[in-house]
Amino acid sequence: MDKKQDFGQKAVIVVNKELEQWEVLNTVAHISAYIGHKLEDKFGTGENFVTKDGIDHPRNSQYAIIVLRAKPGQLPNLMAKVRESGLLYHGFIREMIDTTDDAEITKILTKKNDDEIEYLGIGVFGPKAEVGSLAKNYQLWR
Repeated sequence: MDKKQDFGQKAVIVVNKELEQWEVLNTVAHISAYIGHKLEDKFGTGENFVTKDGIDHPRNSQYAIIVLRAKPGQLPNLMAKVRESGLLYHGFIREMIDTTDDAEITKILTKKNDDEIEYLGIGVFGPKAEVGSLAKNYQLWR
């Protein structure tokens, strides 16, 4: 059964503009996957779109996903504001791209303070106005 699309919310992903292309793609993919997973039943409006000849095409997220760019030094400040907002978010950090071993990431992070974290990207999801306010100082990824 199809659900009505919710146009009142969106996701924004702000990425370090100095990353290599593969790092940008990896960062956006992981943040999108995390947010999509957390949305569970709210993610889509139905199972498939169907062509005239009956072929199913799985639906994408019902929400807009906007990718913006930032200078690396802007990301810690954004993270502080995102955390304060109480919205759903994910910060993709250098350790997550350097190793795919969660045990290793855990070990590394126990030896760092939060202000020593290098954010590659930050994703936030929620009401358009709130997300837009958080992201207003960043440019569209080009």
